[in-house]
Amino acid sequence: MSGNALLLLLAAGFGGWALVEAVWYATRFTSDPVAHSVASRVVRVDVPPPETDQTHGLPVAVAFQDPSTGQELTLRTSGGKNGALYVAWEGMPVWVRFPSGEPSAFRVQRWPVSRGQELAGAFWAAVLCAAVLLLRFTTVQHHSYGWALLGLGDGLTVLLAYNCVCAIRLRRRGPAPLDGAPTVPAEVVSLMREAHLNDDNGTITTTYTYTAVVTFTTHEGLTVVGIGPTGLKHHDDVPLGTRLSVRYSPEDPATFAFPPYDPDPHLPVIAWIVVTIVWGAIMTLASMHALL
Repeated sequence: MSGNALLLLLAAGFGGWALVEAVWYATRFTSDPVAHSVASRVVRVDVPPPETDQTHGLPVAVAFQDPSTGQELTLRTSGGKNGALYVAWEGMPVWVRFPSGEPSAFRVQRWPVSRGQELAGAFWAAVLCAAVLLLRFTTVQHHSYGWALLGLGDGLTVLLAYNCVCAIRLRRRGPAPLDGAPTVPAEVVSLMREAHLNDDNGTITTTYTYTAVVTFTTHEGLTVVGIGPTGLKHHDDVPLGTRLSVRYSPEDPATFAFPPYDPDPHLPVIAWIVVTIVWGAIMTLASMHALL
């Protein structure tokens, strides 16, 4: 098989993937959808066992209704198989997503899946299809160098637009920075562990990072259990029962931090978007210079 035929076959594969994802998305609006996404609430929060993998999140029980049967269900998360919540309290509103007819296969998430997330697979499949077609096009046309640069510049522009939308949605959804937010006492109630493999001159060693699980009570009366955010990680055990201060957002207690406080958690995203703007502009200008 020639290289050109292989590229066309690859483009057809990505195009078919995009079509399948788009059709799957459309089935959400039929009378018999392939998946349900329903509002739920946390009805119980447990402290994770010592040295549990932190990617498993907190063990919680959630209550929701199966739209297919109308049955009220209360199910527990299990070892990260049902998604992960890193902060929770009784009565906390969450969302669960599960295949139609299989509520036990639910995945819990803090926010409902947006339209952009639903179409992410179709979008990226279409982008890959376009990239392969562009590569095929540049192999048979003059000024292929310029066309390749134009494709890179336009691709970065599309990526930038997507990240701008995500950043705006995150800023609107999230609470304000924690400057001036109330401070309450917290207590370390468990330690979660994350393993790191290190290659030291051919010898594989394992080190562990421990992240504290803390509990605190807000001024509004909510007892919050949360896996400590960045800034409360240690390579050695932190004594259980350690007391410290935590600052939280009254609008959303899931946003909390320990000293020193980050004045704006969105700054890294904003910086990344600015870098992408500059790089995409450079690629586009270089391509126009090569084509003209």
